[in-house]
Amino acid sequence: MTLYQGDRMRLHIRNVTSLGLAISAALSLAACGKQNDAQFNASFDKSTHDSCVTTASQHLPGADAETYCTCVVKQLDQYSVADKMALPMHQEKLQAAANICNAQLSGGAAPAASNAAP
Repeated sequence: MTLYQGDRMRLHIRNVTSLGLAISAALSLAACGKQNDAQFNASFDKSTHDSCVTTASQHLPGADAETYCTCVVKQLDQYSVADKMALPMHQEKLQAAANICNAQLSGGAAPAASNAAP
């Protein structure tokens, strides 16, 4: 898929916004009931992936949406449960994940990301 610079920026903004909404929905689902960290992480991964694919499929072909969302989940897996719960308040972490995955999807080098905790 070839994207022009303006298209990439619009897609990037949509993806970060959509990713934030998907993360919020995922956290709502994952936070229901008492869970240990492994259960939370499994629930977070599945709900984040599924929400992401639903949204990304509106802007990307199915295979690209799947690749993008799998990448996003992998990027977010580096965070602790507490950090994942706080993601809606840390858009920069979502932005970093989206930047890396957008770069991989467009065939470019992934930008350096700072994932240090605030």
